[in-house]
Amino acid sequence: MSKTSLFSSEKKDNDRTIIPLKIGSCNKGEKIFFTENVLCPLCNKTGQHVKSITVKHLIKQELMDRLGVEDYFLCMNPGCDAAYYSATGTVFEKSDITVPLWFKDDAEPKYACYCSEITEEQVIRAMIEQGMTDMATIKKLYDPGAKCQCHLKNPTGKCCTEVFTKAIDKGIILETTKKM
Repeated sequence: MSKTSLFSSEKKDNDRTIIPLKIGSCNKGEKIFFTENVLCPLCNKTGQHVKSITVKHLIKQELMDRLGVEDYFLCMNPGCDAAYYSATGTVFEKSDITVPLWFKDDAEPKYACYCSEITEEQVIRAMIEQGMTDMATIKKLYDPGAKCQCHLKNPTGKCCTEVFTKAIDKGIILETTKKM
């Protein structure tokens, strides 16, 4: 693989740098548009970049006509009503998507794994009641035929390992506290 810059071109747009990226062979030439410093229109906090394919699979069917081709940002502010927003001004609120966002204050349930619909509560229960501390073992307990589809089912479009591990750690802390 030749050593070329990931940045195929850059342009300035109202104090934002818009950088079209072409990443590896996984995307088969698809361009990902990543915009720096795009703040959530509802809370003014910086969000996490998410590909439009993820948003397409998680917004309610009746809102598909509002979905553009651009990539989106996930508002990570627990108290904000925004779920996804774009650099072009499109906003999808929590009520516009089909799954709860585990990190939002009012999320119910709080999923540790969206692909298998395993909740944080189930992970903690498996840890406390059965001593399971391994993600793969816990996933097999609740969904033996689990298939990873994080890019479509997880609101971040990324693997749930970090969130799942935090749920296991939470169970370990609860179990340790209980024994004291």
